[in-house]
Amino acid sequence: MKRRKITALLLSCTMAAVLFAGCSSGSKDSADNNAAADSSETESGKSDAAGGKVEISFWDNNADTVRTEIFKQIIAEFEAENPDIKVNFVPVPADQAKSKYDVAIQGGTAPDCGIVSQYWMSDFIIQNALVPLDDYLAGWADADQQLEVFQESIRDMAPDGKTYGLAQTVTIPAVWYNTNILKETNIQVPEDWDEIITAAKKATNKEKGIYGFSLRGGAGNSQQFEQMMYQYSGITQMFDEDGKSTINDPAHVLLLDSFAKIYNVYTPESDITNGATEMISAFDSGSAAMIFHNLGSYGLHRDTLGAENFDSLVTLNSKKDTKVIVSNGCMGVSIFNNSKHPEEAFKFISYLCEKNGSSKFNEKIGQVPCNKEALEDDWVAKAAPIKEAADALLDENTELATLPINVIGYYDLHQNVLVEGFQNVLLGNTSAQEFLNDWADQMTQLKAEYDANVKNK
Repeated sequence: MKRRKITALLLSCTMAAVLFAGCSSGSKDSADNNAAADSSETESGKSDAAGGKVEISFWDNNADTVRTEIFKQIIAEFEAENPDIKVNFVPVPADQAKSKYDVAIQGGTAPDCGIVSQYWMSDFIIQNALVPLDDYLAGWADADQQLEVFQESIRDMAPDGKTYGLAQTVTIPAVWYNTNILKETNIQVPEDWDEIITAAKKATNKEKGIYGFSLRGGAGNSQQFEQMMYQYSGITQMFDEDGKSTINDPAHVLLLDSFAKIYNVYTPESDITNGATEMISAFDSGSAAMIFHNLGSYGLHRDTLGAENFDSLVTLNSKKDTKVIVSNGCMGVSIFNNSKHPEEAFKFISYLCEKNGSSKFNEKIGQVPCNKEALEDDWVAKAAPIKEAADALLDENTELATLPINVIGYYDLHQNVLVEGFQNVLLGNTSAQEFLNDWADQMTQLKAEYDANVKNK
């Protein structure tokens, strides 16, 4: 793999793309959303002369019809309970959200509050665009109902260790498996990654067009496999005490080498270029017995296969005999520094994260809420994969490892460098050890630059 030069400051390109891309609405809706976002500053900070209402603006960063409907419902309930506050809702398409936030921040026209991917927080914090919420949290009665593992992860994004967002929803990685295929081949449900590889070999039946596993080898391959590796090893720290990346740990080398050996034998040849969509399609068509994705695809599997024909594994036994969830961050809600009404904005974003708002929103979109009480609602118990994730998150023995998304250059490295290198490992052109050593060297350098230029300044 060709090593590329990594400069000290990558702020302009690092987080300019949306990792968590979702389905945007049609062209007319998108145009309407764009116009609303471009003019939202005129709707922020107003006070109704007759009623004395304070107006705040709120942006959604992943607009679609489902999210817009539920946000409008929650906003109506909030306004009924808080008649002195009016929320101007602006749905922004996912593929434009980051750039629109960037333009608004530079122009001093950011909304009062909005949905912010944890991926973007370092960028926004460095620009002094977000309000620290620690003082507000001290007076919020429901602060202890937030899942601390994700609040801690958000604090870790900030060089000053302050809280610049409230965790609202999280997408948990999971192994999906076809229960019928495993049953027909007398395979016990795997409990670790070694057993998954063994099961993949046994489940493969090329005469029937069935492969034991489908691997994401195209766009997004390296980060998804990064989650698999840390779940396998049980390592929860991305860097050691000397600041060196742990990505080339021997356990990680072993897992990558094992998957390189089963590629195109017990996985489809097309995996080399398949992205998430193709991998999910292989699973939903029954041509792949197992895949590794996240709970965000639950609805697709349910609607295609039927809820009784598949299941998930959210946690697996690691080499350290622990269970680790490897997170690439959450979706949070933040207040922007140009807000004239931060107290009212906090009142609203905290409402979104309390039991009622959190539960309603996450049930509608099929994701995992970051509120403890919401995790115990009836709808969670009825959705088996969500329930498994909820149980794991509420279990004090579950460990959380967060990928180094706060390090400037991390996203760019995955997007522009590691994809081809990962493919070369699958094709046998590069060894797993060589690839991971190179990856580790680059992450160690990025971490040193981040510490020198951002964290320790």
